This record gives sequence, C-alpha cells and structure tokens, in this order.
Amino acid sequence: MLSLTLALERDVDAPARARTMIRGLKPLLGAERTEDATLLVSELVTNAVKYGSGPVELHVETGDDLRSRFTISDAGGGETPALRETGGKRSGGYGLHLVDRIADDWGVTHASMHVWFELKP
Repeated sequence: MLSLTLALERDVDAPARARTMIRGLKPLLGAERTEDATLLVSELVTNAVKYGSGPVELHVETGDDLRSRFTISDAGGGETPALRETGGKRSGGYGLHLVDRIADDWGVTHASMHVWFELKP
C-alpha cells in the first residue's frame, strides 16, 4: 500500500508539479493508467487553482487490490464541481467529463472541497 500527499502552491505551475508526481508512479500504475491519472489530475488541479480557495493538496493512495485513489482538495468556496454542458459560448467544462469517462469511479466530498477518482489496474 502507498500513501503520498503533495501540497501545491496555488499558482499556474501547480498542474505541472502534480503531473510530475503522477508520472513518477509509472512503475506502480503502468504506462496506460499513468497517462490516464496524469490527465485527470492535471484537469482537477487546474480547476482547484482556478475556482477554489486556500491550499491545494494532491493525495494518492493505493490499496492491496492495486486500485488507486487520487484526491485533489482545497478549502472550497467556489461552485460545487458538477458535470455541465460543454461547447457553445463558454470555454472549458471538459475536466469532469474526462474524469467521468476515464475513471472507474469518482465523486465530490464537501467537507472542504475534495474531488476524487479511482483507477483500477
């Protein structure tokens, strides 16, 4: 079992720092799941920096069944993350759609703001 936490500065470089951490897990996750995790973490960290408040944290846990859970958290204060219409005059809005399609499971915890997803091997 593995448990890692990365505290991220709330700045434009936060997604890149998170991607670097996730890419370092390639021996554990495998090539395909590392790419999936890198994309989804990047999207969610970007959202946390853009819409959240307070410090941003990335927490990764793997269990004995090799399922990996990735949690991105901040102090909240923004809109509750939810799937929304994409396209039209609004730009963006694709992050949670990617999470919904790629992750094996995902959700939002509102204690502060935690968005998590799981990937199976």
